[in-house]
Amino acid sequence: MGHTHAYRCTFCGYEEEFNRGHGFLIHSQPASEYLKQKTRYFHYKTHRLIKELSKKYNHLFIKAGFEVYICPRCKILSDKVEVKILKDTELLHRSEFRCNSCKARLRRTNIHRLQMAVCPKCHKKTFQLNQSAQLLWA
Repeated sequence: MGHTHAYRCTFCGYEEEFNRGHGFLIHSQPASEYLKQKTRYFHYKTHRLIKELSKKYNHLFIKAGFEVYICPRCKILSDKVEVKILKDTELLHRSEFRCNSCKARLRRTNIHRLQMAVCPKCHKKTFQLNQSAQLLWA
């Protein structure tokens, strides 16, 4: 289950939706189940790491879902598929992302509280949350 949050720039009119949560084809599962699938839903480097760690450890678990990130420099939002690889309760890996523009490490943000961000198109701080366009999905 997850949420879609819609943002619209009041200056240029650009609109974008950001997903947070799990569902569709991205969800938590044992690594053995993920590796049996024909389709790969994660980045190729993440997939390779899952294969390598599965050879080293038994009973790995993949916790995956959409998360919304913000660049600490540019203040531009992006949603990414965050993957955590766990062995029992020990965290072996967590996805890290960088800004496409300035290459700064992205930080996960609380999209529920973020009312305004920088528009990815015009780069003005006029990218506002559209409360009436939010969506809940399962």
